[in-house]
Amino acid sequence: MSDIFDETEENLRADKWVAIAKKAAPWVAGVLVLALVIALGVWGYDSWQSSIATKASENYGQAIESLGKGDKTVAKTQFEAVAKAGNPTYKALALQQLAALSLADNKTDEAIASLDQAAKASNSPLISDAAALKAALLAMDKASLADTQKRLEPLMKEGRPFAAMAKETLAMAKLQSGDIKGARSDLQVLSVTLGVPDGVKQRAGAMVAAIDSGAIGTAQAMIKLPEASVPALNQAASQLQAAPQGAVSAQ
Repeated sequence: MSDIFDETEENLRADKWVAIAKKAAPWVAGVLVLALVIALGVWGYDSWQSSIATKASENYGQAIESLGKGDKTVAKTQFEAVAKAGNPTYKALALQQLAALSLADNKTDEAIASLDQAAKASNSPLISDAAALKAALLAMDKASLADTQKRLEPLMKEGRPFAAMAKETLAMAKLQSGDIKGARSDLQVLSVTLGVPDGVKQRAGAMVAAIDSGAIGTAQAMIKLPEASVPALNQAASQLQAAPQGAVSAQ
């Protein structure tokens, strides 16, 4: 008799679970459909972003080719088109190229504006910090020390790709503004700190030596040397971008 009761109870439990399953089925199906929609949406968004990046890369390459041929007018138009497109990385790169064209025409303010836009366009520190540092270097002659420091402080944080060059730029700004003691202190630290690029160390050491010798004018004149300006930053950025971790992506 107990076997009959056990069997009956098991059948009732089974029927109960079947009923629950039937009620839950629409909800489960709905969740699965939603998950599928989300997955397709993510895939579609990634594909769309990838297509934008590919197109931006092609257009950017064409602009570089035009620039290489010396056709600056066409190159400028092409860079402007890339800057208006949706890919942040190539927008930032195109804006930096536009800044270089403006600088070649002695339009420094226009160049700084383009670089400021480039710094905000990309989430990649390698690209955004390069643009921000170039802007700080160009603005340094006109800006106050406080304004220059405000531009540079975010770039000097540990782990930032151009931290050493940002610190060097701030030291140059201090020297230019007459803060000899502060400039010397910063430069001395740079000249002996492990991990600082050799070029920065050498320039820092040379400026410290010039300051100690009393040749302040010489030290200040070194600020104007090409090694301490935007071309050096361009070279450093190119070297970093050539590294695997700095490869251009659709960020």
